[in-house]
Amino acid sequence: MKTKKDAKKQQPVRDMREMTLMEHLAELRDRLKICLISIGVSTLIMLAFPAQILNPMELLSGIYKPLVSIILQQIVNLVKPPEMQIIGGTITAPLEIYFIASLVFGLGFSSPIVGYEVYKYIDPALYPHERRLVYPFVAAFTGLFTTGLFFGLFLISPFTFRAMIIFFDLVGALPMITVMDFYMTILVVTVATGAIFTTPIFIIIFVRIGLISTKSIEKNRKWIYGIGYIVAAIITPDGGVFANLILLGFLIVLVESGIVIAKRYERRRAEEERLCPFCGEYMGDRIFCPHCGRSRL
Repeated sequence: MKTKKDAKKQQPVRDMREMTLMEHLAELRDRLKICLISIGVSTLIMLAFPAQILNPMELLSGIYKPLVSIILQQIVNLVKPPEMQIIGGTITAPLEIYFIASLVFGLGFSSPIVGYEVYKYIDPALYPHERRLVYPFVAAFTGLFTTGLFFGLFLISPFTFRAMIIFFDLVGALPMITVMDFYMTILVVTVATGAIFTTPIFIIIFVRIGLISTKSIEKNRKWIYGIGYIVAAIITPDGGVFANLILLGFLIVLVESGIVIAKRYERRRAEEERLCPFCGEYMGDRIFCPHCGRSRL
């Protein structure tokens, strides 16, 4: 007699590749709902959660600051030069920054949940060889992008604002900046620096799938680095030549590292192309496999 446990074992496993269009849309809807809820909750926590939770006496005394304000204050202390003053600019600018910053930090803190939901949605539809390609790419992309974010926040952003002080003195202007320009500059510089740090990942993946070759990259080095310097100048407005050269130097190191690693995948792909697609044995440049007799054409 079959038990419920045995019957459960015999039930077919759900395969996303065999799901109907409506089932895919329903799955996507559920995943998106979880993502939006997690982003919304994280944003609300940034907006309203008291930063004095570890100091309840201060909270009971009437001092209330939301968590996002403490994070923004730490950024100001880290990035703003002492000579520079931040002004509102418009009456609604501080309120806009308050909501934008809460959303940005909410996205950041909820990104693990969002990433997990994306993983759960696409994982059943991936073949084993696709998993071997996608998962290392995602892990390396996340690590390099996060490293770039910290590099942009702790080094490039402070240097950019300190370099701007020189130009204020040259034109005889007071070193003042609106709150919107201040935080948007930090956001652009930080995110763009994080994106630059992911350059080797895209080089490796494009070479891995055969879209480009390492020889073409090496042949066009001067154009790549020339465009890279222009991008660095855009990322660090008024940051001076030195800041641009710092970013360009990191870009050169990242591109050259990507080329070295990509060459390994290039050699591996060349070896795989000489294998029989049916039996996996070596067949060289032959049309017919000497082992199984099948044609590669």
